[in-house]
Amino acid sequence: MVPILSRCDLVHSSRGFIPVGPRPFVIDIEHVSSFVGMRHERMTVPRTKRLIAKALGSSRCVGILPHCEAARKTMSVLGNDARMLDKCKVVYPAVDASLFEQKRTGSTPTRILFMGEYLWKGGRELLQACSELSGRLDFSLQYISLRVHPPEEVVEKARRSMKIDFVKGPIQRRELLERVYPSTDVFVMPTYIDTFGYAFLEAMAFGIPCIGTRHFAVPEIIEHEVSGLLVEPPLSFFDRNGMGQSDLDPGWADNRITVEGLKSALSSLLESTALRNNMGARARQTVLEGKFSVARRNSILKEVYESGLKH
Repeated sequence: MVPILSRCDLVHSSRGFIPVGPRPFVIDIEHVSSFVGMRHERMTVPRTKRLIAKALGSSRCVGILPHCEAARKTMSVLGNDARMLDKCKVVYPAVDASLFEQKRTGSTPTRILFMGEYLWKGGRELLQACSELSGRLDFSLQYISLRVHPPEEVVEKARRSMKIDFVKGPIQRRELLERVYPSTDVFVMPTYIDTFGYAFLEAMAFGIPCIGTRHFAVPEIIEHEVSGLLVEPPLSFFDRNGMGQSDLDPGWADNRITVEGLKSALSSLLESTALRNNMGARARQTVLEGKFSVARRNSILKEVYESGLKH
């Protein structure tokens, strides 16, 4: 909980920090575990859940704003108190697409971009899929490795089998926005741990079709066969109730279903410039004027604030 020292009429808190004080507040979350610093195991403690539910059910809390429908559903772990659940309203994150108006340069061969960890973000599956496709399709892969990197022997094998630019990140954001995204034709992140996947929104703002997984919020971001393509993940960090499973080891997952899905999705996009352009345009429109636009988010927030100030 966070004390509020400044004078204001309404507090908008983020990342699950519950404001302390007399003022009404709204709070946005990416998951119910935001209230415990994304330490999912703490949400199994009955006393912790009771305290959180009490704070959110109080008259001071006038709005709970999950980032997605998948996050909203996780609120049920706190109980069925209508005073709390009726305050939940999904407000999607937004990207100002006007800041991403650079035209993509396009490239020959077609350029695929991946950013993330080797295991939980699907880097292992993508490298395997690309290796199996490299003999019949002309493409290059920009692999920006974050935190957990592939073993050196895996990288060397990939370099022998395909055109790959392997970079150990992070990289400067300016380089990402001015060089990496504008030269990308397809963005791929077959994650099975993200609660949202903000990189998808940035890629979509550039008009890049995306490939993701049917995992948590990703199907809410990528509309299958409209703004991109979805594949099945080998497993999910979240159980059927949307709660994190910290004891899972992704290294033991049978990932063949994901590899085959990626091969099919990549083949469709790599073989058709028209399909890439069409999906990319639809993706950008979703960020420019759709549910991930700044205008849409601000309109919903205005309603939430005005309603909260009436209490």
